[in-house]
Amino acid sequence: MQEKQYSIQTIAESVFKEKNNKIKKRLIYDNSKFGGLSSKWIKLAFFILPFAMYAAIFNPASFKELGIAQAIVFYIILLVFAMQIIVAVSYFNNKKVLKTATEAWEKYFPGVEMKMILSSGATPYKDFKTHYEKALSDGLDGEVFKERMTQAFNQMEDDNTHLVEAMKRDKEKREGK
Repeated sequence: MQEKQYSIQTIAESVFKEKNNKIKKRLIYDNSKFGGLSSKWIKLAFFILPFAMYAAIFNPASFKELGIAQAIVFYIILLVFAMQIIVAVSYFNNKKVLKTATEAWEKYFPGVEMKMILSSGATPYKDFKTHYEKALSDGLDGEVFKERMTQAFNQMEDDNTHLVEAMKRDKEKREGK
């Protein structure tokens, strides 16, 4: 089976929200760009979950059997369980999207790790957002967009040579062990 080819913009849209040529990292990544479930459906399910539990516990039939104290305790316990479900679903969704996005990203920028683009820590690519927004505002797409981003990655690596060298040494050290 032939592997799908995704554009750089599609990859970025799965992990970033774009509005008026400004991007912001998503809390729950959007898998619909890769043929999966949209983050909007996941958020809707999370929003509905507490209300559905409330309706299940505090409806007249079950409330009559449980009483007020047990109903409140069950509701609190189910809310804790719902929070665990939310964390697990978000984690596995983000992990799946990141795996697909990373595989597609490697075809465009083999030397640049996708996790470093998304990292909020100190990486050589901390200015990715600025360069990406500038390319969007210039209306670039396709091969021209890829060339602009390649130049931006080279510039970011040149500006942060100490970090790039430290990363290379660390990678060599890990591979040596």
